[in-house]
Amino acid sequence: MGLVGGRRLLSRLYRKAEALDQACLRAQGHPSDYALRQELLAALEWEEALHPEHAPTILVVVEEVRVQLGELSSAIGQRGPDGTAEAMAEIKALRKQLAKLLDVLQARQQGQAKKG
Repeated sequence: MGLVGGRRLLSRLYRKAEALDQACLRAQGHPSDYALRQELLAALEWEEALHPEHAPTILVVVEEVRVQLGELSSAIGQRGPDGTAEAMAEIKALRKQLAKLLDVLQARQQGQAKKG
């Protein structure tokens, strides 16, 4: 993957992480809202194309996010108060991973800007 393609991928990954974080915030504010849960489930679906093979550090964090996505998806599928509480805990954990991913992506982007 060339430099321009790598930058585009990282930019898409950054936008996707931001959108997912926003969906998490909305779901936290209204945990019983079916439409927001569906929005969050849709946001949890990451394409395989969002897999930065050329950036090992970022790839590790992306894999951590993917694991957290699976755990949140499973928690959302549970019913009742226990499911809601678990989903809220998983949302917090996912938001932490997303913040880490956004930081790593931003650092990479700043590093590329200095080189470029």
